[in-house]
Amino acid sequence: MIKKYGRDYFLIILGSFVVALGINLFLLPCKISTGGVSGIATVVYYFFNVPLSVTTLIINVFLFLFGYKTLPKAAIVKTVAGIVFLSLFLEITDFHIQSDDLFLASVFGGVLVGLGVGLTVMVDASTGGSDFAAIMINRLVPHLSVANIIMFIDCGIIAFSAVVFKNYTLMLYSAVSLYIASKVTNFVLVRGDFAKSVYIISKNSSLISKEIINGMSRGVTGIYSKGLYNNSDNMMLMCVVRSRELPVLMDKIRAIDKNAFTVISEVREVHGEGFKQL
Repeated sequence: MIKKYGRDYFLIILGSFVVALGINLFLLPCKISTGGVSGIATVVYYFFNVPLSVTTLIINVFLFLFGYKTLPKAAIVKTVAGIVFLSLFLEITDFHIQSDDLFLASVFGGVLVGLGVGLTVMVDASTGGSDFAAIMINRLVPHLSVANIIMFIDCGIIAFSAVVFKNYTLMLYSAVSLYIASKVTNFVLVRGDFAKSVYIISKNSSLISKEIINGMSRGVTGIYSKGLYNNSDNMMLMCVVRSRELPVLMDKIRAIDKNAFTVISEVREVHGEGFKQL
C-alpha cells in the first residue's frame, strides 16, 4: 500500500513538473494556449503581469471548491496535490525559451503538457482546469458529455486568447498544440498498448486457427456465422494481436487461404493474457 501511494504521488509530482515545463518553456513565451486554466492565466500574465503560478492556483482552488464533491474520495487529496505542485513548479520553472518558430513551440509544448497530464490522470488525480468546470456543467446539463464540454471550453478559451491578443494565427497554433496534447494524454493513459482485432472468414478456418495458436501463441475465438449470399454456415475467427504482429498474421492467413476475407480494426486497449493485466 505504501509503495502504491509512493508511486502515485511520484507520478503526480513528475506530471505537474512536466506540464509546468511545457507551459513555461514553449507555450507562454509564444502566447500559445492549450485551453483550460493555463490559457486564461497566459492572458492575465501578459496584460496584468501576474505570475502564471498565482493565477493558476487561484482559479484552480475556486473550481475545486465548487467541484470537489463530484470527485471520488480517493481522488480528492491527489487532486489537491496536483493543483499545488503545478502552481509550485510553474513558479520554480519560470524561465522561457525564446523561439520564432511557433509551430515547433506548439508541438513541443503540446507534447510536454499532454505527457504531464497523462501521468497525473493515470493515478486518478488532476492538475485542475477545465475538467472541473466540465463536471459542474455536466451536472446542470446531463445530456452533454464531459469530454465534449471540456473540448468546448478549451476551444472557447483559445478563441478568446486570439481575440485578446489580436492574433488569429495564434489560434491555429494553439489548436495544433491542444490536439497534440490530447493525443499524447490518450497515448499515455493506454500506455501505448495499441492492438488490432482481426476477423477472418475462410473455408480453412481450422488450419488458420491452429497456425495462429501454435505459430504466434495468440488466442483465437471461433464465432458461428452464416453467409447469406450463398446460405452457407461458417466459422468466423476473431483474434487480437499487437500492431507489429499484424504483418506476420496476414502472411500466415494468405499462405493457407489467399481468398480469405479479413476485417481489421483498431483496438485502443487490451487486458488479459498476453497483453496488459488488470
